[in-house]
Amino acid sequence: MSDLGVRGLTLRGRRATALCVVLTVMFLLLAAGTVLGSQAPALHANSVPQVGRTTMICTTSAPPRGEPTGKTEIWAVAVREGTDRPGVLTGSSLLSPKPAGIKVTEQGKGAQLRRVDSPVVLAGDGAMATAGSAVIVGEATEGPEAGLKAAPCLAPGTSHWFSGLGVSEDDRTDLILSNPDDAQAEVDLRFYGRSGRVPVPGSPGVVIEAHKSRTVSLDTGLQAEGPISVAIQASQGRVTAVAKRTQSDQLKPAGVDWQVPSASPNRVVVIPGVPGDDGRRQLAVTNPNNSRATVAVQVLGLQGPYAPTGAASVDVPAEGTATVNLEAGLAGEAASIKLNSDVPVTGAVISSSRRSGAGTDLAAQSAAPPLTGAGVSALATTNMADSELMISNCGEDDAQISFEVFSYNGVTLRTADMVLGANSTATRRLNSPDPSYVVVKVPDGSSVVGSVVLTQPDRDVAGLATIPLGSPDVASRAPAIRPDYSAGQ
Repeated sequence: MSDLGVRGLTLRGRRATALCVVLTVMFLLLAAGTVLGSQAPALHANSVPQVGRTTMICTTSAPPRGEPTGKTEIWAVAVREGTDRPGVLTGSSLLSPKPAGIKVTEQGKGAQLRRVDSPVVLAGDGAMATAGSAVIVGEATEGPEAGLKAAPCLAPGTSHWFSGLGVSEDDRTDLILSNPDDAQAEVDLRFYGRSGRVPVPGSPGVVIEAHKSRTVSLDTGLQAEGPISVAIQASQGRVTAVAKRTQSDQLKPAGVDWQVPSASPNRVVVIPGVPGDDGRRQLAVTNPNNSRATVAVQVLGLQGPYAPTGAASVDVPAEGTATVNLEAGLAGEAASIKLNSDVPVTGAVISSSRRSGAGTDLAAQSAAPPLTGAGVSALATTNMADSELMISNCGEDDAQISFEVFSYNGVTLRTADMVLGANSTATRRLNSPDPSYVVVKVPDGSSVVGSVVLTQPDRDVAGLATIPLGSPDVASRAPAIRPDYSAGQ
């Protein structure tokens, strides 16, 4: 063979070798990308949020015809984010574009809307898209809805979970589904009872017209005993979902509240803000899986974590709901409840007040995700009730947090720092002559949850309500993986 031929073969061999090397490197990079892509991205709570528009719905419903109406109010704030970027938080009726009387144009300030009798849409534009927060509060002194009820205004979504809803004449539930968009929404309802799935005719394909609310009553035609859980999944559009709970005892009013959706099922979930003092505390756990769930119950108390007496664990049937009473195990202590399960579950606690010589009231606490950056309640103090801030650290390490209470004029009323021990809870009384809101700042990657507990100690009805803290800018950020606060268990 000639030298030219040898050189040609050598050159072709080198090219082939180089090509193999390039292909090998590309394969390794692709493989590495696949492996790295499955890892949870780092959570950067202080990254700059996207700016645009966000929507919240403050859900309410009229009392039965001919009954006392009481009063219902909306409290809306725009949390200060640092720079004074332009923006506006405005309210309008869900049923029409008519303004609802709420307008906030400055960060750090708030507005109040009295005499609310229909759902209200709050739209945040510009800076207010990531800073707006609102709460709806109702009070009645007589009639079947006597008591105190409160809930945060919620962003619409495509999936909602409710645990432990009542389905009897003495424990009635109305699911209120609201659609803020210009096109109709359609949702499917799935029910989980004591013994498993409960088939309900008409539950798939529930239509909610554009800019309308639809009420689904669970105490009519539902063949189930005891509390039931509901999964709501949108097949078209998006909705907000709130459960209106009304209880009675021998035909006498026994409390009313709005129950908000629970966090999506997970192997570890936390139910914040279970109030202290006397009264019933019933834990409901929902298992949407095809296998039985074994759930360990842990109380995150003022002195640290412990297992509640007589309720340290609960078995939940496949696609079912189980309940357990916590009052003996809590012994009147304010706390959060942490559930550790072998399969994903979610849950809620249904609490009632008890005071000699006064009527009882109802308050629902739902499982909630950890706060991101900061947690807000647009209502911290009000002349309707006494207030207490309750904060729990669900992680395995101490957490350094701070909270600030502001008037609706933007004036700082109170500031405080605290260190929360692992799996523990702290409470602080909130007292202010002026309407105010609270902001709780948490470290990046922490596992802190919280709520504001409202009580009425000197009324004919022992009013009770809880408002979970929420992170206002979460809806406008790109999706982020939450840390697993069960690590180390």
